Amino acid sequence: MKYRKSITSIIPILISVSCLYVFYVKVDDFSNFFNEIGTANYSYVLLATIFLCVTVWLRAIRWGGLLGGDNRIYGLFKIQMIGYFSNNILPFRAGELLKSFLISKQNNISKSYALGTVIMERFLDMLMLLMMTIICIFISPISNIEEFSIYYLLFIVLGIIGVFLFFYMIISRDLVKINIVRPFLDQFILTYKNLKFGQLLYLSLYGCAIWFIYWINVVLIFKAFNIPVEPYESLLILVVASIINSVPSLPGAIGTFHLGVELTLRAFNIMGNEFSIYPFTTVLHLYGYISLTVIGMYYFIVDKSVGFGKFLKFKR
Repeated sequence: MKYRKSITSIIPILISVSCLYVFYVKVDDFSNFFNEIGTANYSYVLLATIFLCVTVWLRAIRWGGLLGGDNRIYGLFKIQMIGYFSNNILPFRAGELLKSFLISKQNNISKSYALGTVIMERFLDMLMLLMMTIICIFISPISNIEEFSIYYLLFIVLGIIGVFLFFYMIISRDLVKINIVRPFLDQFILTYKNLKFGQLLYLSLYGCAIWFIYWINVVLIFKAFNIPVEPYESLLILVVASIINSVPSLPGAIGTFHLGVELTLRAFNIMGNEFSIYPFTTVLHLYGYISLTVIGMYYFIVDKSVGFGKFLKFKR
């Protein structure tokens, strides 16, 4: 059992380190690499960072709709940020569990119901990823990249959703047999039952806004490096980067993000200057990783209403 856990922990690290090596080993001149990063127009990066915070606020509103009851959006916003912070430094997306714990204690609701709303959030994001993939396919003038059909992206996303549902059903069936998570399953189902079709549609509109802003942010990072880009190209980068997040790796998709985006940029020949791939991809990853981690860390360490002090109080 310990051996299996060790292998499970080591594999994501090996994947990330290997991807980082393959990505950065191609940089011939690191002085030019850092120079290009330094000369980027960071007004666009700052704007993208602000927009990214707006998406977290929209997520807080959507989460409040899933939770039901009277929720302070700013409080949910802070917990969302803490979740991003935890996901970016801890393995296995531990931030989702921490979010569930914090909101269950703060709102005096069951942990199983809180976790059910978090899983529902992720499922809604998968549906939005599916929608963005379909849009990308329809607006793209390119149907094939060498022998790779762009329609494969659709099957990949459907596969991710299918795997999610498959593991959920398998895990649920096995755990129900030993009566460990019956309360969790009951509360998880209740999350769905409490949502009327109109509410689900309303919450989906927030999802549309969130993912549209993500799309805009990719365009803004391209503009920061003065790289012209077609709408379908920036959307493709967003779709690929989102798919990559499902690949086992270090927290924050370090390494897998870099290599996946690089291969996509090369396949579509998006960059006029091939060397710009490396500083662009680095900034595209870091602007979100740093901003969400720093803000989330602030709320977790400093904020007394939902931070570390409150966490210790809950534990006692």
